[in-house]
Amino acid sequence: MLFATVALASAFMAPLAHPSRIAVSMGGKGFGGGEATRDPAPTAYDPNDPKGKQQAIHKAESFAEYLAKRGAGGDAAPAGDETLDSAPPAAAPAPAGGVSVGGAGDIVTGWQPAMMQKIVDTLSLTANTHPQDVGFDSFTIAGSAGQIVSYEGPGAPNIAWCSGLTMNGAEVARGSITAFCGPLTDVPHLIATCGVSNGGIDLYIDWRPRAESGYDPDIATLADYPDPTTREAFSEGGNRKDFAAAFYTDEVAAWRDSLMALGTPNPPLTKEQIATISAGPLLIDARLPLTDAAATAAAEACVSAVERWLTWMTTADEMKRGLPAGMRQTATYTRDTKVRANHFGFLLGKYIGLFGDADGKDLASADAGPLDEAYVGGGS
Repeated sequence: MLFATVALASAFMAPLAHPSRIAVSMGGKGFGGGEATRDPAPTAYDPNDPKGKQQAIHKAESFAEYLAKRGAGGDAAPAGDETLDSAPPAAAPAPAGGVSVGGAGDIVTGWQPAMMQKIVDTLSLTANTHPQDVGFDSFTIAGSAGQIVSYEGPGAPNIAWCSGLTMNGAEVARGSITAFCGPLTDVPHLIATCGVSNGGIDLYIDWRPRAESGYDPDIATLADYPDPTTREAFSEGGNRKDFAAAFYTDEVAAWRDSLMALGTPNPPLTKEQIATISAGPLLIDARLPLTDAAATAAAEACVSAVERWLTWMTTADEMKRGLPAGMRQTATYTRDTKVRANHFGFLLGKYIGLFGDADGKDLASADAGPLDEAYVGGGS
């Protein structure tokens, strides 16, 4: 299964997109209409306790503050009626063949620290030492300096694995947050990534569903699916309708379409590829032009995706998304284990394409987390 996943993941490496002349207004707001981010409150800790320091919530600069600081230094992202293919500001020229220092490369990573801290603070997660154990809490690959942090929340926090990756270098920059939920609810898993590679900006956002749904990219709407003739098809149709009502709503679909219009969509997945990685029906996978404006749009999209997912997580009980103990939790946990294994294969294809076999495999292992670790608190 993993070998098949590596092959399909490699197919996601799309060629450079042509710049798109789509105007966007930034204005310090996220695509959902609210503030792009909020600075989570720090927690007190004993500075003499290494573990306490590691698990504490430290004061983090919000994405809005980051952009404001850049603007004060004469390096603000274009706003108002600037187009996504506007040239980078003269104050931040790009090195030959690389990313502008203080420009797009910083923007696609600048959103991540505050949002990672907000997740940890909101869900009361505990630090996981896996990245440190495998030597990837701080690293350098192909000239890009990087860091991975990871957390977990067995039981009530309902998080089996949460990782945050930042990389910044002359050729490759990346900011991502991945969260795999525990089996106490059926809230979708989260993947939010934006980065710079091969002369363009990558945007990848997915809320991966927690049950088999039989999504078919050749079928436009839920109403177009044929009437089920098997028990499996009946179950998948019920899941599609249920998830559409709770998570993949018309409003979210319109938000997704507005983002896809900012660049060039990567080739759509086949039905088999969708099933392999449990891709959601509102997967965002696109290439944007290499400008500060496009980088800001991608970063704000990731912020909005995380904010939306956090709302689902914190209102799961109110939304009646809890799973009863017993067969439902066990089945969800079993499926999640396979989804996480296939996610490792997905990352493997991505990272090998960027960094080569050895470094790509090591980075994928660190970012995906331990795949043989039982979740305590449901289904394990």
